[in-house]
Amino acid sequence: MVLGWWVWLGLAAAAVASLGWLATRPGEAFVRRPAWVLALGVVLYPLESAAVRWLVQWIYTTPAAFADRLLASRHILPLQHYVAEGEDALAGLVVLAAALLAVLMLIEAARYAPAVAAFLRHPATRGTFGALVLAIIAFAGYNLWVNFQFRQPHPVFYTDCHKLWYHHRDALDQTVAAFDAGAPGIEIDVRYDVDRHEYYIGRYDTPNPPPDKRTALDEVFDAVGSRGYFWLDTKTIRYLTPAQARQAARDMHDLLARHHLLARAIIESDTPQNLVYFSRQGLHTSYWIFNIDEQAFPHTPWGQYLALMRIKRNYIQGGFSAISLDHRFYTPFVAWMLRGARIHLFTINDPKTLETLVQRPEVKVVLTDTPRFDITDCP
Repeated sequence: MVLGWWVWLGLAAAAVASLGWLATRPGEAFVRRPAWVLALGVVLYPLESAAVRWLVQWIYTTPAAFADRLLASRHILPLQHYVAEGEDALAGLVVLAAALLAVLMLIEAARYAPAVAAFLRHPATRGTFGALVLAIIAFAGYNLWVNFQFRQPHPVFYTDCHKLWYHHRDALDQTVAAFDAGAPGIEIDVRYDVDRHEYYIGRYDTPNPPPDKRTALDEVFDAVGSRGYFWLDTKTIRYLTPAQARQAARDMHDLLARHHLLARAIIESDTPQNLVYFSRQGLHTSYWIFNIDEQAFPHTPWGQYLALMRIKRNYIQGGFSAISLDHRFYTPFVAWMLRGARIHLFTINDPKTLETLVQRPEVKVVLTDTPRFDITDCP
């Protein structure tokens, strides 16, 4: 249970005590009825939690069309994700019910107990409530400011309507073949050699090849010439010091400038502190969020909200061009929170999902392993 047994027992005991106190007083109906409803909502939390789990599981497994609207990513995200969301929402409602019940009890007690009335009129009590109201206003104002700044214009990288790009597999001939097949762009995993000031093809989780066994990024650009766009996943810049990251950004700028690709390459990283150096070089940058680990994606609405507000602050401060993420995590709530940003998604091979996501106006690039580069949302 999200609340925990001891928390629920405390809230339930307080709710029952409140009802017992109300039963001895000739209270008004407009207080008694809401109090009963709120108290029952708190006391019956274990049954409500079980009902939520059963309902979510039923919606998750039913083939009915309405389930796809309620749980838009159920074919991708696990059942536990939606169960956690449902239980978190229920726990929030129960806590809110307990808080409202406490307010009703204070109002009712003030009618019969002079001490309670005096407590509510005390300057310290009023000051506390005033501070709470100011804190709520400040929180709301800060969130409005972040959302306003987030939706301001950012550097525009890609405007073509052919959104499906090729997901690279670390081979130079595959890069050339993808462009020959009509891919408008390609994603490449690249690493940076701090000592040689060189970028080369390679994943961060593979052994570091010796210099004579590497495929330098220079070779890739020479092979494809002036064709297409590049999504450069610079996985290893997360391990660089600030000084190394600044040098890596300068080296990337020089490399792209030599090949006249400054307007046709975007640099991706999940480390905004280092990615910002690439933005400062005038390069297009994509902020990779939530990584690819299921555990990195918050399972509760509140956790997602806090994570996305942090992401928005990083995006504003970094001046990035896009936000990229695993398509499994692009839920309706995430899409709503990130409205105003240009979205890059990876890696989608299911035809139905591909055709759905390319129609989203905020989704600008979708990576795929399938040669369906003709899919477009243009009329």
